[in-house]
Amino acid sequence: MDNKKDELELINRYSRRELKQDDVYTFSVVLCDNDVDRDHEYFSDGALDTLAEMFVGVTGIYDHEPTAKNQVARIYDCGVETVQGRKTAYGAQYRRIVAKAYVPVCKGSEDLIAMLDSGIKKEVSVGCGIGKCTCSICGEDMRRGKCAHIRGVEYDGKLCCGILGDPTDAYEWSFTAVPAQKSAGVIKSFKNERFSLKSLENGLDKDSLETLKGYIESLEKRADEGDRYKSVLRLEAVKAGITAKVGIESSLLESMVKSLSVDELLRLKEGFERAAEKFFPVRAQTAAARKETANESNTESFNV
Repeated sequence: MDNKKDELELINRYSRRELKQDDVYTFSVVLCDNDVDRDHEYFSDGALDTLAEMFVGVTGIYDHEPTAKNQVARIYDCGVETVQGRKTAYGAQYRRIVAKAYVPVCKGSEDLIAMLDSGIKKEVSVGCGIGKCTCSICGEDMRRGKCAHIRGVEYDGKLCCGILGDPTDAYEWSFTAVPAQKSAGVIKSFKNERFSLKSLENGLDKDSLETLKGYIESLEKRADEGDRYKSVLRLEAVKAGITAKVGIESSLLESMVKSLSVDELLRLKEGFERAAEKFFPVRAQTAAARKETANESNTESFNV
């Protein structure tokens, strides 16, 4: 809103007495956006639209400390702004929540107003409740245990991020030194992310039961992958022992490695491979060397 009178009407919805223009100091602030933050997460466009409505009337504090003495400002208007010509890290149109906030002009607010005018108090982050965090790689909810991808890791050239959606609450915004988002910042509060011992004692609700089910399925999947890796490692250790000519029958080697851990299998395999180098020293794999070897053995040389 450009009209000061209209803005004062919005502000006076939250005051006990009618405030005049000289009674308040107003400023605009970017609360959050749809770009990838330092936690490798970003808000969906739908989440921004919902949060913009939720943040109207929400108080501003310091460092996410929810105490009455930390209340210093309040949002009286809020909306989503599209910045033309700017793209997010994943190539989408950049959008952000821009809020208008006010501070009462009084004895206790001079320092804050001076810090705002000088650009010292600038960075902010928001405190909100988020219903789901979707994996940008597989589309699963990253909090339900069905996604094995890791935020910040690239898969086939695509960066894995958590897409924040379905906001449930907007409870504060804070002046802070180092926000999670590069342009503003965000603190995410996830409800029902993990079941608790208390919930087990009292009986699981539907959401907690679904979370527990997904978590168990994820553990089973990882355990199966681990078992397969261990089986391959046992076979490689036995082969390395035979190659190293350690003088132990293959059946005995197979029996020995069954009880070893992954770390023990790796060390045993590496030890056998070092011992095998005495019988099969590593040769330089130059083109000339491969040609010479091929001629000597009357076999075809090829690259894998």
